[in-house]
Amino acid sequence: MNTKTIPTAQGAPIVGLTSDMIANAPEFLLSMADEYGEIVQFKMFGKRFVLVSAPDLIRDVLVTQYENFPKSDRDAQIIGRFLGKGLVANNDIPFHKTQRKLMQPAFHVRRINAYADVMADYTRRVMTDWQDSAVYDMAEAMMSLTMFIVSKTLYNADMETMAEQAHVIGNAIAVMQTASNDDYQGLVLWPEWLPTSRNRRRRAARDVLYDVIDRLIAERRASGTIEDTGDLLSMLLLAEYDDGTHMPDQQVRDELVTLFAAGHETTSNALTWTWYLLSQNRDVEAQLHAELDTVLGGRSPKLEDLPALPFTLQTIKEALRLYPPAWLLNGRYAIADTAVGDYIIPKGSTIFIAPYAQHRLPRYWDNPEQFDPTRFAPEREKALSRYVYMPFGGGPRICIGNSFALMEAHLIVATIAQRLRFELVPEQMIELNPQITLSNKTGMHMRVVERVVSAETTQRDVSSIPST
Repeated sequence: MNTKTIPTAQGAPIVGLTSDMIANAPEFLLSMADEYGEIVQFKMFGKRFVLVSAPDLIRDVLVTQYENFPKSDRDAQIIGRFLGKGLVANNDIPFHKTQRKLMQPAFHVRRINAYADVMADYTRRVMTDWQDSAVYDMAEAMMSLTMFIVSKTLYNADMETMAEQAHVIGNAIAVMQTASNDDYQGLVLWPEWLPTSRNRRRRAARDVLYDVIDRLIAERRASGTIEDTGDLLSMLLLAEYDDGTHMPDQQVRDELVTLFAAGHETTSNALTWTWYLLSQNRDVEAQLHAELDTVLGGRSPKLEDLPALPFTLQTIKEALRLYPPAWLLNGRYAIADTAVGDYIIPKGSTIFIAPYAQHRLPRYWDNPEQFDPTRFAPEREKALSRYVYMPFGGGPRICIGNSFALMEAHLIVATIAQRLRFELVPEQMIELNPQITLSNKTGMHMRVVERVVSAETTQRDVSSIPST
């Protein structure tokens, strides 16, 4: 095989391109992928990094050769300080396979469909507190809403039970996110036992979150015989490994913390960016409203309505394209010289795969900066390469809750948008906050505007909705 040389982006002596990465990582990686094409290597503080952006090369890293590219130990260690040894931080490939197999039934279609009523009901209940013309931080509002939903579906904890803890838990997760981001950007990863201010803040925040989960596990244990109540906690406590043993409580806790943090953080960010994009694109918003008014006629959506709301889902998918919460996959580490397409990635390299960059490359997307949900009309979506659009990652480590997250977002957007629209507060800064997930640095302050849906609008035939 004739191998090609990986092009190199030059940087400053010693530090390489570190300052560019720290200044604005999403746009830096996009510019690198746009300028150099399918693959490029560069250095930061003497270490080799390889950015891969061609779909076939990404498939090799995440699927074909994935055993040669585990998550980098450094990334796994940093995220493990947040999420323990749950699925996301687990870097032991055989153990990861075992855990994922044990947890997969919780995310089968029939099981997650049973959560639809909870998602719609909790959304309606949260909306009752919103006042017309009032300003809210929609990032915070979506965070609370998705936390209530994930608490009910993961632990069977009611909204009222979690309401008192919502703010405390949200703050704890924010502290851990910030500490993890600082670790990623630091030259030295200090031991966790070292009493630095960052480690102390993280430990205190983690104790808050772990205490909530540990109490839920203890209460379920204390109830006597464990029964499957439809939530993930009961399923994990009942699940058996091949040898008949059960998952230790600490591992149950780590898996629940992982799904709790990832499950509401990513979806809340996706929803927040969706409201922002709709506020900036009134033509798209009007088309969304036309679909909701025609199909729902003012009533609350149900699971069976979702197939009749395709443009609503397309809108969410397009928001995920422009602002993917998982904007950068955890770095993969080459444990050996490995052939990826026509290139050899040297042992010791850290591989970056950046959905934010993939989703905005002009070679794959026409007018990539434009918000255009019709990109995800059925025939157009079928034509997309699997690794050009990847908001949930890919391969054996693809997000286990992707179907859950899409159904949740679909129901939430349909429930809210048929009754309300949002206007961005003037002069608010939109500045990316690329931590573990992608948010806006100042939240998303928006004014609530009640919609008035006329009888004529709700009686229109579906054929009158603009074509997608």
